[in-house]
Amino acid sequence: MAKKQRSAGKPVDQQKQAEKQARRQERKVAEAAAKKVAERKRRIKTGAAILVGVTAIGLLGFSIYRKAVPPELPGVAQELNQGRTHVVNDRSVAYSSASPTSGTHSGSSPRCGIYNQEMPPEFAVHALEHGTVVIWYQPTIPGDELSAIRRTVNSFDNGVILSPNSQLADPVVATSWARLKAYDGADPEIEQFITTYRSRGPEAFRCAY
Repeated sequence: MAKKQRSAGKPVDQQKQAEKQARRQERKVAEAAAKKVAERKRRIKTGAAILVGVTAIGLLGFSIYRKAVPPELPGVAQELNQGRTHVVNDRSVAYSSASPTSGTHSGSSPRCGIYNQEMPPEFAVHALEHGTVVIWYQPTIPGDELSAIRRTVNSFDNGVILSPNSQLADPVVATSWARLKAYDGADPEIEQFITTYRSRGPEAFRCAY
């Protein structure tokens, strides 16, 4: 009887072993699937982190680029830099324009402010070299136009010169180093021109009134 019972138990043991082996295989498959899911999540997180980093670097680079490249106003002429050599004994210079924006100039730098007498262009160019904005106007412009321009200039505590210029072809010409824009009169944009182009000369000197 005992031998018959042991003989009958063999198929049961084999079935249990098969079930255990099947469960082990299922666990292996489940573990492998879980590893794949975890690896995919890790790659997604890594990719997202890289994307965030690249975006941050790009934004930082763009910000630095914007700071490195000064803004320009529409319609402002970007003129050729004619150099900045000083003449000896403040000799006169033959400029190609009544409102030069660079070139050979006087070794003496004028004070900023409002001038009633026409400033020699050799002095004005030296002021431009220091980052000063020079506003020229025709002596014949209406008094209210001149008063408005004077108020604009007086709203700045440094870095601006206003002077008549009988040789101008336009009523008002705003200049900075290698920049120029003509106006028909006391245009509100003149204030923006001063704000944008002041302190942008090749030399940085405060021009006090």
